[in-house]
Amino acid sequence: MNDSYSSLERKFLAPARRVARALLAPMVRVLIALRVSPNAVSFSQVILGAIVVALMPVQPRGAFALFVLALALDGVDGALARATNRVTKFGALFDQYCDHIREVTVIAGLAFYGALNPFLAGMYGVTYPAFNLTLYLCNHYRAPLPVAIKSYLVVYPALFAHLWFGANVLDAAVALALALMAIAIAVGLWRLARAMDQ
Repeated sequence: MNDSYSSLERKFLAPARRVARALLAPMVRVLIALRVSPNAVSFSQVILGAIVVALMPVQPRGAFALFVLALALDGVDGALARATNRVTKFGALFDQYCDHIREVTVIAGLAFYGALNPFLAGMYGVTYPAFNLTLYLCNHYRAPLPVAIKSYLVVYPALFAHLWFGANVLDAAVALALALMAIAIAVGLWRLARAMDQ
């Protein structure tokens, strides 16, 4: 269980992956034909994240569409690795780095353009990786968290509302995501203290 999912998420993971695999299969076939590596697909999220930030003030709906594409590519890289027998531990780690860079870049862009409180953006940039690391370590030491509300469930709807409709509830959404992640980190550290010292 070397991943960053809670026990509850893991119950829905296999069915969700089957649906995603079916939806993303045409894109995976194209990438196989073009001989694109899974790591290149992972890194494309970083580039798309930067483009999303550049587009935010001038083409917010286009920025959101590219953000959704980046999220799709986050599923494609793993599917491509499995389809081409190129699954590696480094590839999984590199994917996590790219995911986090994309996420923090977009949050920083929101703060740069004044759509998000800079303090909240800075705290998100620190808390988001710590949250995922805590989940990973809990799973690694066989002390998984039963439930952990991922930030995308809270932040992404607010990002959509902002970029698509111009409604800004980002401060509230990010503050809520930070609180939920902080609770999960605290519970995770408590579980790790017991699991690691046994």
